Amino acid sequence: MQGEPIAKRCSRIYRLWLFIPASGMAAVWLALYERAPAAVPSPQFYILCRTPGSLKALSLASALFIVTAAAVSVTGTVWAIRTPSRRPLRPMLHLAVALILLVGADSMDYLGSGIAYRTAVHNGANIAICEGAYHVTPGWFFFLTPEDRGQWPSQAVEPR
Repeated sequence: MQGEPIAKRCSRIYRLWLFIPASGMAAVWLALYERAPAAVPSPQFYILCRTPGSLKALSLASALFIVTAAAVSVTGTVWAIRTPSRRPLRPMLHLAVALILLVGADSMDYLGSGIAYRTAVHNGANIAICEGAYHVTPGWFFFLTPEDRGQWPSQAVEPR
């Protein structure tokens, strides 16, 4: 058993299970694509005079979630190639963890767009001198659309 080639030990279907965690890598590329303002023009963006620290932290957390999802997908794919198994539990677990991390990244962007919304509302009349902008991520992996602004109460007065 030790000297047998992998093709004899496992059938073709077991070796093809590597596409389960590899599809997590496709989802990571899709998450990166949705965050590129040139690729997917955002219908919403906010002009910010200053970028709050919490917005920077949420953007960093979102990037770390995407990098971790990529690492989980690559690890699962390599593991499926090196040690094919009869049970698809391990590849499916890697895919599930990667997708959960991508949902977490979109939820961080959703919270970030709420912070950007409140910061832009607080800018008020000084909007002409502001240079920064926050582009809203479409949130393809999250269940709430960023267009729904009703859940973001703000203490600021809406500019007229």
